[in-house]
Amino acid sequence: MANYSETLSFNGVTMHILSLTPVKTQRTRNKIIGSSLVRYKIIGLQDKQWELSGSGIVTGTSPTNLSTNRAAIEAMDDAASHALVDGIHNGTYFMVPGSLQFNDSGDRAGMSYSYSFKLVEE
Repeated sequence: MANYSETLSFNGVTMHILSLTPVKTQRTRNKIIGSSLVRYKIIGLQDKQWELSGSGIVTGTSPTNLSTNRAAIEAMDDAASHALVDGIHNGTYFMVPGSLQFNDSGDRAGMSYSYSFKLVEE
């Protein structure tokens, strides 16, 4: 069984993760152009990198705190690399631009938001 930390931290923001799917892929050269992450495959490169797909939930102690916590996660969808600490895949990752999606359904009655995302190792 994997030994994850109790919490996952991305750019210093604690994320409450419900599921995380790691996949080891051929390393790419990553470059930011505008607000896009461009990934170049290099033929013959044997190095590998992690790609992490996950889902989580953001909560708050009040409606204002909930909005603040959501905004902190939304701010990481900025095409910049950030430190990830989860106990297994620690390193520097990009959040794939456009991969962060919040489920804004009324089922949660303004008490939490569920979200999904994709990270690519730098």
